[in-house]
Amino acid sequence: MEQEKKEDLRVKRTRKLLSKALLSLIENHSFNSISVKEICEEAMVHRATFYKHFNDKYDLLAYSLKEIADEFHFPDSSLEEVHAKLFNVGLKYKRLLSQLFLEERDSLRYIIRNELMMGLKQDISSDDKNISIPISSEIGIAAFTGASLGVLNWWIENEMKLSSEEVYKEIKQVLNWEYIGKIHDELVPKNK
Repeated sequence: MEQEKKEDLRVKRTRKLLSKALLSLIENHSFNSISVKEICEEAMVHRATFYKHFNDKYDLLAYSLKEIADEFHFPDSSLEEVHAKLFNVGLKYKRLLSQLFLEERDSLRYIIRNELMMGLKQDISSDDKNISIPISSEIGIAAFTGASLGVLNWWIENEMKLSSEEVYKEIKQVLNWEYIGKIHDELVPKNK
């Protein structure tokens, strides 16, 4: 029994070392440029040991991100506490998340989100290209586009059982459409 515990601890320790090494490397390099050899050197673990625990660097990345994702689970927290904790964990992993989000710039989701945000900003700024959009409006635009894409993703994953009109009615209720309209109405008249 004690032999099993020691082995379990060694497995956990090795996985933790490899995960920590990968996450550390990602903070300064793109994931695609990182090799298993570099991960092993950073973790001070033999390649053979690496392959005893993981199939490849993608397997290790999935494991590492799952460990981080667990920190974004806040049971028994109010909605307000969840938001505070979410941004605190985000702050903890600022460099890592920044690098991972940077690598995501070529993804379809990122491109669509950017187009939605730019469209909203252009609609708000209308003819005045020098308009300065307040931070609260920037946050509102980011929340709206992120939530819309999240719902689109949910809709597709659930085999589009609702019509687009039904989804529109639901999202309009959930997203406080009046707030989005208020951002638009406050900025457009000032700039015309």
